[in-house]
Amino acid sequence: MDSTDRQQLLQSLVQKWRDRLSHPLDQNQATSAILALYDYTEQRPPDLVWVDSPLAALPFVQQAYAERDSLVLELWQGLREDLWKPLKASLGNLLEELNRTIGTPFITQFCRSFLWLVQESLPEAGVEPLNNCLLPEWGMGWAAVFEAASQLGIKLDDDRYALFCNYFRAVGWMFPFEEQAIVCQRPQIHWDESGQIHALAMPAIYYPDGFSVYAYHGIHLPQKYGQYHPQQWQSTWLLEEENAELRRVLIQEIGYGRICQELQAIALDTWQEYSLLRLASDVDVEPVHLLKMTCPSTGFIHILRVPPDLDSAREAIRWVNWGVDPTEFSAQT
Repeated sequence: MDSTDRQQLLQSLVQKWRDRLSHPLDQNQATSAILALYDYTEQRPPDLVWVDSPLAALPFVQQAYAERDSLVLELWQGLREDLWKPLKASLGNLLEELNRTIGTPFITQFCRSFLWLVQESLPEAGVEPLNNCLLPEWGMGWAAVFEAASQLGIKLDDDRYALFCNYFRAVGWMFPFEEQAIVCQRPQIHWDESGQIHALAMPAIYYPDGFSVYAYHGIHLPQKYGQYHPQQWQSTWLLEEENAELRRVLIQEIGYGRICQELQAIALDTWQEYSLLRLASDVDVEPVHLLKMTCPSTGFIHILRVPPDLDSAREAIRWVNWGVDPTEFSAQT
């Protein structure tokens, strides 16, 4: 296999396992995989409780935790120590390459952001029960690594490989207890071109029961923003939003031109076709000063943010032009 084919294989496996994050569960396959893991770790087979989202799982988990012992540690012990470590050791010289090209990007870019976004959307009391959840995202990244190694000719222990990969292929979030397991359905997930969870005017993560998460290029959005297209976002939201990251997103999408118009920016100084403007002090963490430039021939308006310690339009022009005074810049052009 040449380097091009090899790279295409690795990329296709990342895509394949990423798509698994939003592939609906087959209850028969998930049941077989869960029973196999319980049996492998010498636990009694559980009764399965099927729920449509992590939010729907919370009351069942709280009741189970009050009545039963959690088996998260026991099942993780089996997955990590008895299955993952021997399979990982079998990779030899391929370990570093596959972990760099598949494992680490998958876990950091796709999975940790997914977990964080869902956590952010659960009620505050719902985060602690996740300590009792067997989260699949770490294992899915390594299942992709092991599948790549198998296709590249590495001999892996068949039984360990089948149990590890089949479990993460078939099961989503699961809360394992003695003789009972609460199993969550997988959501639909939307992504941007760079692989960040993202959607406009609709949930980026959507579970069958309606529990949903809004996200903008991997950043969690409150529903009050996410349900609208950015073209409908309002500049006045900046005056109320306390989160600096969300303010940055709002400013980026609304644009300084519309913000200046809607918030009635104050003109501090002018120089020829340039104006130095100031927005309301509570729009951002620090004062917002903007240089407004109007093209004399076309009337096109361009606005750039400049440091808040600049008090004149000419100083702002000089800062934009890397220290060149506007009179010198005009002479040069």
